[in-house]
Amino acid sequence: MTWHPKRQKAERSWSLLALVVVAVALPMVVACKTFSDRTRATRSALDAYDQNAALRASNRALGVRSAEVLPDSLGKNDALLLLDRAMVLQSVQKYALSSRDFQVADKALEVLDFSRSTSDEIVRYMFSDSAGPYKARPYEKLMLNTMNMLNYLVPQNLEGARVEARRFSVMRTYLLAAEGVDQAAVARAGIPGSYFAGYVFEKTGAFDQALRYYDEVLQATEAPSLAASIRRLTRLASYRTPRLESVIEGQDGGRTPLSATGSSEVLIVISYGRVPPLVAKRIPIGLALTIAAAFLPPSAVQQANRLAGQGLVTWINYPDVAPQPSQYPSPQVRIDGVPYTPDIIADVEAVARDAWEASKGRVMAAAVTRMLTRAAIGAGTGVAVGKASGKSGVGVLASMITQASMVAADKPDTRSWATLPARIAVVRAQLPPGGHTIEVSAVGREHRVDTTAESDRWMVIDVMQLATP
Repeated sequence: MTWHPKRQKAERSWSLLALVVVAVALPMVVACKTFSDRTRATRSALDAYDQNAALRASNRALGVRSAEVLPDSLGKNDALLLLDRAMVLQSVQKYALSSRDFQVADKALEVLDFSRSTSDEIVRYMFSDSAGPYKARPYEKLMLNTMNMLNYLVPQNLEGARVEARRFSVMRTYLLAAEGVDQAAVARAGIPGSYFAGYVFEKTGAFDQALRYYDEVLQATEAPSLAASIRRLTRLASYRTPRLESVIEGQDGGRTPLSATGSSEVLIVISYGRVPPLVAKRIPIGLALTIAAAFLPPSAVQQANRLAGQGLVTWINYPDVAPQPSQYPSPQVRIDGVPYTPDIIADVEAVARDAWEASKGRVMAAAVTRMLTRAAIGAGTGVAVGKASGKSGVGVLASMITQASMVAADKPDTRSWATLPARIAVVRAQLPPGGHTIEVSAVGREHRVDTTAESDRWMVIDVMQLATP
């Protein structure tokens, strides 16, 4: 047999390269967890009606031992993990800790929205859409302030609630003026925040301001639970719009009784279900191009079609909304045995799904761009290895292994605030002074609250059941 030292050296070099690539690729395949994989334990515990287990899971995701502890420094996903924990804390009525997590997350998200670096963008398009800091969606920003208002309203901290209401209003105004933001979607997402903000200013005696917020609610929904308050407030304030005037007149000519002197008002807020998380999926390249074509240059579409025709690429990794029941039975509410009809003021799930559908084309375009980048790198690796070894077959194998390793590293961005309630409903009632029993049934669980109403006072009862059917 003829001895060829140069060829043997090239083959040894190729063998070493193959081992290195495989060594890199295999751990990626094993450890390639998306964000939704990391947070599944929290959601599973909520579905099992075990809020304490959900809290422990949230703490583990944050890398801390207890809910009293914050991470030493916030990593790229920690603000989103804090939002998850804040919701769990609210569900177990730890309102002060929940508010702290919301505030810390809010400050981090404000910074992260504008801090994406060039290196983040390179990694985002070459390897994964989950590279770089999380950028909150518009409805998530509004829901943050909305849910935190409840943390102040339940303990009757009107000063804190008023500050949070103003933060909500600033964010809502900013989003309505921002270029490329769906104003109708912002209005829908802002319904519960405007409702609670109006309630805050109503209870602080700022009646014109309260009516302005209630008018924002009426822009997107009828909100029959507001009728009595609007009619009362219009006797005390000057603010008017055609929407408010129609409520003042009403079908009964404005004869809805006002609150009786000495009575107590109770606002029952029922947050139930959960918005669907994002999960990693694969779809055929042809379908992916159909979705992403409007956001890709023609050259990229041609290149992707060429690779698909050669059989080199047949699937695209991308994030999508998880399948989940979108129908929730309305909660049942009884006060002292008398049934009340809840007013569903927010379908957060519909807002979240619509927001995802609006961004789906761009997300798919990013996934296709990453695929093309991997193909180019794989082809370059194959050419280099083929030349070094003198064997074209070795080059093809190197190209395939390189692409496989990069596919393993491609984790679709499944980050989203998936512990938000799917629906928010309210009941407002006037109660005589004395003891009362409030019973709420939501998502298969019964909640009973025994409370005492005081003359000419108000109270907010928070019932949160973050489980899916």
